[in-house]
Amino acid sequence: MKSKKSIILLALFGWINAVDAYCPSDSIYQSGMESLFPSIPSSPVISENEAARFLTQATFGPKLSEIRRLQVTGYEAWLDEQMAMPATLQETCMQAVLDDPDLPLYQNSRQEAWFLNSAEGADQLRQRMAFTLSQLFVVSDAASLGNEVMGLAKYYDYLAINAFGNFRDQMEDITKNTMMGFYLGMFKNAKANPLLGTQPDENYAREILQLFTIGLHQLNMDGTEILDIDNNPIPTYDQSDIENFARVFTGWNYAGCPQNNWDWCNPSQPEVDGYAPMEPFESYHDIGIKTLLNGQVLAANQSAQQDLTGALDNIFNHPNVPPFISKQLIQRFVTSNPSPAYVQRVAEVFVDNGSAVRGDMGAVLRAVLLDDEARNVSFLADNNYGKLKEPLIRYMGLIRAFEAVSPTGRYGNWNPEFSYLQRALGSPSVFNFYKPGFQQPGAIRDQSLVSPEFQITSETTVVSIANEMYEATLRGHHEFTHWNESMPLLQLQRELQIYNDKNALLDHLDLMLFSGHMSVNTRTVVGDLYDDLDDGSEINQLASLLYVLVLSPEYVVQK
Repeated sequence: MKSKKSIILLALFGWINAVDAYCPSDSIYQSGMESLFPSIPSSPVISENEAARFLTQATFGPKLSEIRRLQVTGYEAWLDEQMAMPATLQETCMQAVLDDPDLPLYQNSRQEAWFLNSAEGADQLRQRMAFTLSQLFVVSDAASLGNEVMGLAKYYDYLAINAFGNFRDQMEDITKNTMMGFYLGMFKNAKANPLLGTQPDENYAREILQLFTIGLHQLNMDGTEILDIDNNPIPTYDQSDIENFARVFTGWNYAGCPQNNWDWCNPSQPEVDGYAPMEPFESYHDIGIKTLLNGQVLAANQSAQQDLTGALDNIFNHPNVPPFISKQLIQRFVTSNPSPAYVQRVAEVFVDNGSAVRGDMGAVLRAVLLDDEARNVSFLADNNYGKLKEPLIRYMGLIRAFEAVSPTGRYGNWNPEFSYLQRALGSPSVFNFYKPGFQQPGAIRDQSLVSPEFQITSETTVVSIANEMYEATLRGHHEFTHWNESMPLLQLQRELQIYNDKNALLDHLDLMLFSGHMSVNTRTVVGDLYDDLDDGSEINQLASLLYVLVLSPEYVVQK
């Protein structure tokens, strides 16, 4: 049980208040360990190791029943099925809270919905893609959006619903979203007023170019930088471009506002919709000539929508977009340092999905996951291949592998940012939790490699995450009486059935946590630990084994 001192500390950090958050889960929780040991298919299309590895890359972590199913369907059919599946939404949970006058609506409610959908949603590929897009098109509750619970839930739902849509559509929808408008200053961004000495806000103009679409430097199709004659990277834009795009992004306000009420229009007015795409106020839009990327000119006297369409088309068709986006998707799903050839193959799909469509994100994601560099196990021997699992992915992998549920059916780990330094839509800035080009000092930087997720890895987080994993294993199994009845508990009944068969148990844990690629050394270490654990109950011994395995480098690094 938690000590009194611990409970006081938790209360200070908001945990006790967070218990009041509510999000129904009965509609999506299914696990009763799903038939414990589903049978191995008689004619599998792929091996269980291949299936587990693919699900580690494409979802929040494999479950045994899903491994067996993927063995039957194969990759292509599984992708078809997942992309056709409707999105599991957060708004449903948030609305349930709003409809109950006795329940407050917190950002923790939204975080609980994220845990539920990510752990138990059947649309795993969609949810994983939404999490990826949420770290590309960044908005955050850590700053000006702290009170926007429903708005952020709807924003995340948009990313899930349109996860496999067209990138050009995503660009426009995100640009007009009020959450993004509030976060990066496009909401009520007015044209210059010489009398007041004001200029358009440049924040959104800068970030859509630098972070969301083209980056700072011109790229080849394989993601490498184009260099000038002095071997220096070539900028993609300059301050003049920023100022012109800032003038494009002027004149947008809430949907439904009367055109004579720019300043005081707000969602409390019945005709105003605070969550619908922003709408233009032409009198606040800059109608002058604008010069954009590569010298393209927008004519004078265009409407706000005409300018927006022209500007987004200008960005979307910039040659940097395919390699810039493709490389980041590869880094999120497969490996931090893909070969230039891998990036180019995916970028070419971004340019043309085979039907002359540019920006088909479903096709791009297929290319990422089905590429030889993603599927061929020969790459596992390459020390530069793979990626550090970001902390929330690491935790969710454990939760899913052992089908955790809580006594209340809720998901009571509301503040993961305290230990994991991550929270869905809660990054400290628009630069996300970490940058795609971050290089860990030492051997990684010395080899000119990048290691994005290492940016939130430190001596402190190594210890704090180890403590969280202790909670999730030794104090987080189904026979442990946790002080928080909403804390998800690992359901280890399946593993207990084979606990006395050492080889069968290690084979099973190898499949669920390492995709069947546990090294001989790690297996020896864990096998010796198994032999030495002669005190306590089998459940505690099993939890001890899991604790050691999830802290091992082979679990922490995805290959």
